[in-house]
Amino acid sequence: MKVFITAVSVFFTRWFHKRNIIIVSERKVKHIPIGGSVQFLALLLSIGAVSWASYSTGSFIAARSALKEQGQALRSVTNAHIENSFSTVYQATVHNKASVDIGPYKHTAPNVSLDGPIAALSALDNAKLVARITLLESKVIELKSTNEAIVQRVQDKTSGKMEDLESIIKHTGLNLNDLKKQYSDVKPEKPKHPHAPSEGGPYIPADTVLLTPQAKEMLSGLDDLSVLTSIVSNLPLSRPIKNAEEQSVFGHRIDPFNGHLAFHTGLDLAGPVGSKIYSAADGKVISAGRNGGYGNAIDIDHGFGIATRYAHLSQILVHDGQEVKKGDIIGIQGSTGRSTGPHLHYEVRYHDQPMNPKNFLEAKQNVSEE
Repeated sequence: MKVFITAVSVFFTRWFHKRNIIIVSERKVKHIPIGGSVQFLALLLSIGAVSWASYSTGSFIAARSALKEQGQALRSVTNAHIENSFSTVYQATVHNKASVDIGPYKHTAPNVSLDGPIAALSALDNAKLVARITLLESKVIELKSTNEAIVQRVQDKTSGKMEDLESIIKHTGLNLNDLKKQYSDVKPEKPKHPHAPSEGGPYIPADTVLLTPQAKEMLSGLDDLSVLTSIVSNLPLSRPIKNAEEQSVFGHRIDPFNGHLAFHTGLDLAGPVGSKIYSAADGKVISAGRNGGYGNAIDIDHGFGIATRYAHLSQILVHDGQEVKKGDIIGIQGSTGRSTGPHLHYEVRYHDQPMNPKNFLEAKQNVSEE
C-alpha cells in the first residue's frame, strides 16, 4: 500500500506541479499561481464534460430508436387486437352469441358488447406511451441543450487561447507549420513506472465514438491547443539576465575591434558586475566550455531545433548533458573571449541559424501560462 501511495504521489507531482498564469498589461505584470490540485480538478472537469456529451448524445439516439420501434410494435398489436375484437363482437351480435377459441376447446358466451372496455384500454395504453415518450424527449432536449452550452464554452476558451499562442509563435519569427510538423514527427516513448498498474486493450481513437459534430470539433480544438502549448512551453521567452541594458542589438553593426561592417548574431545585455545568467527555457546543455571568440559559453537545446547561446561568461555553472529548467542559474556574466567589457552575448538559433533574440523576449508579453 505504501508503495502504491508513493507511486501516485510521484505521478501527481510530476504532471500536476505548481504553475503560474502570467497576465501582462501595458503597465503591470500579474502572476496567478495555480496548484496541482486545481489543475487535476480542471482535467477531471474537462474529461467529465466530454464523457457527459458522449453519453448524452448516445442515450438520445438510442432512446429515440428504441421508443420508435416500441411505438410501432404497440400500435401494430393494438390495432390488430381491436380489429379482431370488433369482428368477434359483430359475429356475436348477429348470432346472439360470442365464440372464443381456447386451445382445443370452444367457449360460447351470451351476447355481449366489448366495444367500450377494449377502446378504453387501448386509449389508456396509448396515452401512457405518448406521455412517456414526451417526457423522455423533453429530457433529451434539455440534456442536449446543456451539453451544447458546455461544448460552446470550451470551444470559446480554446479558440482564444490558441490565438494567443499562435500570436506568440508568429512574433518570434518561427514558422508555425514547421514546428507542428516537427511535433508530429517526434514519437516520445513514455517510460513505464516500476509500480504502475498493468494496462492494455486495443487503441480506439476518440473521434470514432458517437459524438456530435460540435463535440468532435471541440476535441480537435483541444488537440491543437495541446500541441501549441507544448511548442510554446519550449520557446526561450524568458530574459537570461536581470536588470540589464541592451548594448548591441541583432543585425549589422560596426565591429568594435576593427571598425568594419559586420553582422552581430545576438543581443548584448550588460548587467551589474557578477550578474547571474539564467536558462531562458527548459532544455539540455549541449556545450559548456571555451568556444573561440565567444569565450566561456553555454549552448542549450530546447527542442524543435531551437537552441540558445550564452557567451563571454566569467563562470560556467553547468556541464555537458545536464538537464536544466527555465530560470536555473547556469553561469555568471563576464568578459571572456572577443569582448570589450563585462556583458552577456545572448543568441537564439533555429537549426543553427541565428534569429533575433529580441523577438522572443517581446513575445513573452502575450504569454498566459496555465
